[in-house]
Amino acid sequence: MLIGKMLLTTILIIPLGVSVATAQTVSESRDVSELSSPIVLLTPVVARNADHLQLDIDQRSALQDWVAKSPAVREALEDLVVAQRNELRQMILSGADIEARTEKAAYIGQLESELLMMRSSCVEYWRETLNEEQFAQALQLADI
Repeated sequence: MLIGKMLLTTILIIPLGVSVATAQTVSESRDVSELSSPIVLLTPVVARNADHLQLDIDQRSALQDWVAKSPAVREALEDLVVAQRNELRQMILSGADIEARTEKAAYIGQLESELLMMRSSCVEYWRETLNEEQFAQALQLADI
């Protein structure tokens, strides 16, 4: 039983050490390495393949508008998520009240959900902006 407890403790401590090491590598620049990977990443594919997809003038304008506005909104939310994760990390390491940590974790979950849905909206934008054939080609080019 003692060996089992020691093994469990070791298993639980190793990820904490990795988490602390990760926190120490987060710089003041935009490090979003702690965020989940996008489920679908379509805008860069559309942008790189505008000619191949044969985007018309309206679609090219829509692409320019989307690229000009959307990344700033997404990046602001990503930065907020990273900042909140850093705050939670400090709360954990300083032994903050479990209720406060639970609230912070729930808030982070809400923000991450918003980020996932923002990325989902991006796909819907391209589904509406491109014709059916272009959208299918974009998915194929994105290896989706």
